[in-house]
This record gives sequence, C-alpha cells and structure tokens, in this order.
Amino acid sequence: MIANLTPRERLILTVGGLFVLLALAYLLVWSPYRNAMERFDSQITSRQRQMGEIQQLRQEFLRLNQRIAQAEAQLARARSFSLFSFVEEAGARIASRENLVSMRPQPASEQNGFREEAVEIKLEKIRLDQLVQLLYEIETAEAFLRVKNLRVKTRFDNRSQLDATLVIASLGKSQ
Repeated sequence: MIANLTPRERLILTVGGLFVLLALAYLLVWSPYRNAMERFDSQITSRQRQMGEIQQLRQEFLRLNQRIAQAEAQLARARSFSLFSFVEEAGARIASRENLVSMRPQPASEQNGFREEAVEIKLEKIRLDQLVQLLYEIETAEAFLRVKNLRVKTRFDNRSQLDATLVIASLGKSQ
C-alpha cells in the first residue's frame, strides 16, 4: 500500500507521522517531566521556607530554655530571700526611715506550686527620683519581685514631694 503512494504523499505521510510522534513525545514525556520538575522546585522552595521557620522556632526555643534556666536559678537563690526585710531595708536606704510610714504584710497565696507573698508599703514626702530608684531596686532584686499596685499622689503642701503606696509581691516555690 505504501508502495502505491507518490513521493509527495510519502513525504506528507512521513511529516505527519513525525508530527504525531513529536506530539506524543511532548504530551507523554516532555510535558509530564517539566510539570514534575516545576512541582519539585516549588516543593524545594516550600521546604526551604519551612526549614527557615524551624530554625527560627529552634532559636526561640533555645532562648526560652535559657530564660527558664535563669528563672529557676533565680528561684533557687530566692529561697533565703525575705521580702519584708528587703522592702524595709531598700525603703529606709532610699527614702529614709522617717518617710517610711507603714509596712503591712498581705496574706500569702499559693497556686500551682508557687507561693506569692506581698507587702504594702506607704512612703510620704519622697521625691520622684527616690521613687524611681526604689522601683529600680525592686526590678533588679535577686528574687522575683513585682509591683502589684502603685498609687502616687503629689503633696498639697509641697508639689515637688510625693506620697506613694506600693504593694510589692515576691514569687517563690512552695516548700
């Protein structure tokens, strides 16, 4: 049957066959290969982004572990810490004993294995820099201290002096 074809028909049949063969090669081999490579490239990009996120999470985890270790060390050092004596000593040293009007212990509370003790302290006729220095002392103490409540009023007789009431709390492990 091919022998009966003219050279022109053979050429058209050969070109048509090559076209079908190339189309099949493109559709069955090249196109799936290219799609798979694009998919792999996008997966590589996605995995690299995920690795970056994992590295960030790892760094944050290590930082938090370090903070936990520091907090546990601070709790261990704070076992012999006395909130009442610390507040009395810091208040007297910064503001003087005459300005330290009262110190009243608050009821202790216990929760989740931690004990919170609090002291209310009243200071009169102090300067702003003395109050700031006291707050700094509380912030940098060797134990976990925080100011739960702070009320500051200017004095009516001398506007440069303040009356302050602070509730200072310490946190420690329960025995």
